[in-house]
Amino acid sequence: MPIATHHPLTPDDDDHDLPREVGSAVSEVRPIDRSLVERLDSASWIPDVVVVGFLFLIVFGSGLIHIESFPPLFFDEGWTVCVARTWVEIGHYGCLLRGEPAPPSLAAHFPVVASVAASFTLFGVGVWQTRLVGLLYTFGAFLLLYLLTHRLYARSIAIAALALLLLVPLKWSIHPLYIGRQVLGEMPLLCFLLAGFVCFLRSRQRPLWLAAAIVCWALALMTKAQVAPFFIASFAGTMVLLGLRRNWSAVWELGVAMIGSWGGFRFFLEAKGWLLNGHTMSHPPIDGMTEAIALVFVPAIRLETMQLLFVSWAEYPLGLAYAAWRLHRTSGSHDRASLEGTTQTMLILLAGSWLAWFAFLSAGEPRYALPGLFLAAPFTAALFHEATRGFNVAFVSSTLAGLVQRRRVTSEGLKAVVVVVLLVMMGWVAVQERYAFRAREDDRDLFEVTQYLNTSTPPTALIETYDSELFLFLQRPYTYALPRILVEIIRREQGHAQTVTYDPLQGTPDYLVIGEYGRWAGFYTPLIQEGRIRLLKTVGRYQIYEPLRS
Repeated sequence: MPIATHHPLTPDDDDHDLPREVGSAVSEVRPIDRSLVERLDSASWIPDVVVVGFLFLIVFGSGLIHIESFPPLFFDEGWTVCVARTWVEIGHYGCLLRGEPAPPSLAAHFPVVASVAASFTLFGVGVWQTRLVGLLYTFGAFLLLYLLTHRLYARSIAIAALALLLLVPLKWSIHPLYIGRQVLGEMPLLCFLLAGFVCFLRSRQRPLWLAAAIVCWALALMTKAQVAPFFIASFAGTMVLLGLRRNWSAVWELGVAMIGSWGGFRFFLEAKGWLLNGHTMSHPPIDGMTEAIALVFVPAIRLETMQLLFVSWAEYPLGLAYAAWRLHRTSGSHDRASLEGTTQTMLILLAGSWLAWFAFLSAGEPRYALPGLFLAAPFTAALFHEATRGFNVAFVSSTLAGLVQRRRVTSEGLKAVVVVVLLVMMGWVAVQERYAFRAREDDRDLFEVTQYLNTSTPPTALIETYDSELFLFLQRPYTYALPRILVEIIRREQGHAQTVTYDPLQGTPDYLVIGEYGRWAGFYTPLIQEGRIRLLKTVGRYQIYEPLRS
């Protein structure tokens, strides 16, 4: 697949960023009529400041509603906020175990923890302080997606990409506004990745922008280890395609960017080690975690993920496939590639490889697909724009009417049918998710149970729990299962004949608190069935037990 020039409807208002020979090659192949672009871009009248203001209101307006309590803090977040709290309060980068410093366990990577710790330092320790960080990254990710799509295509397509992500919930649990209220790595990752691509698009005659892109991509690699193979595939695949067209200068530039990003990532890791020297503890590698999450061959899981991607979310792989085909079709008659075409190819390979991994190899958690879906949104929006001639409803209606009346299949008629089918499927998924959404559950139970434990138990009481969100507010020493136990739990859930070896009473706790993840873990159930612990109190979704001493 060769690298393409601009999309046929792309405003070429940034040609000054291209070398003279590249710009001339682009214009010779497909000259662009600026007045035509403005007429076809149905959103050209909307100022960027209006879009930015609307995004700000949507992200922060929705995000600040019940920010203190909804959605409830959960297992993944609990480890991150635990490390951030401990770092801010006692200077140790890690959790506590039985009141003593311990490794950071299952916390998110350093950029996420550091962001939360900064918020705690400025505003104090609490739930809304953690959520504020997520909202900032979410706003940044949406804004950068808009800027990137506007540059690659047109303003109307950029707005459509935002509308696609905001108005069509694939699953409420992975809606960007929902995920953005949580302390997770996905939105920071997307923010850094997209910032890198936006900087890269301005780097042709401004080398400092390439340096900025490298820094952003290095931070992305540091934010979530999961991105590394797809990031490398994006760069390496694009370099191979450029090499086949003998565009060696572009290959060299991408090679520098890829090596620089990896080198920056390693530098940041060293800087982190220097910063935390004497303030953290390393923990042994978690054997089997990669296989348990990233390389899963359970048939039922594979069927479910393929059904999600290719049926429920079909518009995204179709958008990527269409964008790849369009790049191939529009770039075969010239030797050079535009910066925009190169960036499109990189994004297609990044999003495509990510979604392929989700469908064919991942453990099947829908959240794993979010980065790939988010990055694919511009291409899906471009597909709808092209098939509807600029989101022209009248054109689609007349095309369908002509198809029925004349009973003659045309390419425009097929596009209109595809659009209608996709819209119906998207509407059906949105309706299903509307009824699946439950907004009633909040963090009142968390506040109540930690208040009870902090006031109704002795100051030295040892609390055993696997629900890590309690650690943010507990003022008692606590103990928990080590990270390797999570691998055993996941393997058991995937149907492997494996027992979970953790004994919650081995640390002689004074109380056990069992919430949603404690019940999921399953290692408390035998204790209840055998009568080895006694229920003291139920607080919403939490149960407090006391061991029965013999």
